[in-house]
Amino acid sequence: MKRNRRVKRQSHFVLNTMHFAVLLVSIFIMMMAYWWLDTRCGAIAQDIGSAEKTLAKLDADLERETVKWNELKTPERLESALSQHGLNMHNPAPEQVIKMDAEGRLIPGQMSVARAQRRNTGTLSRTVQDTATRRLVAPMRTTRRMVR
Repeated sequence: MKRNRRVKRQSHFVLNTMHFAVLLVSIFIMMMAYWWLDTRCGAIAQDIGSAEKTLAKLDADLERETVKWNELKTPERLESALSQHGLNMHNPAPEQVIKMDAEGRLIPGQMSVARAQRRNTGTLSRTVQDTATRRLVAPMRTTRRMVR
């Protein structure tokens, strides 16, 4: 019987030691998981911070470029640019304006459409084509060179 008692005592000691070892290993695993998650969250926070700085810089650049663009769109600047390039442009007369709907079709009953059709005895698209060909042909005539 002594032998059986020794086995029971040893097995009880081994069970307590196993429970303690399992507890230590689980605590170590939990600490490593916490450390890994903390490190990962810190890296993500740094990435977010750098992305926010980049976004703020791009927002400032956008604002600066918007201000520049708005300065270039002022009527005075547009007029000076047109005169610098030799373009003599003015606003169209009311009879020169042709209104279209959202689908690109002419709105019926406009005086300007009727006048354009009577004048050219064709459609409005033909008038636009004729204007485009006149613009292309005109520069060719003026840029002739004499070859000797």
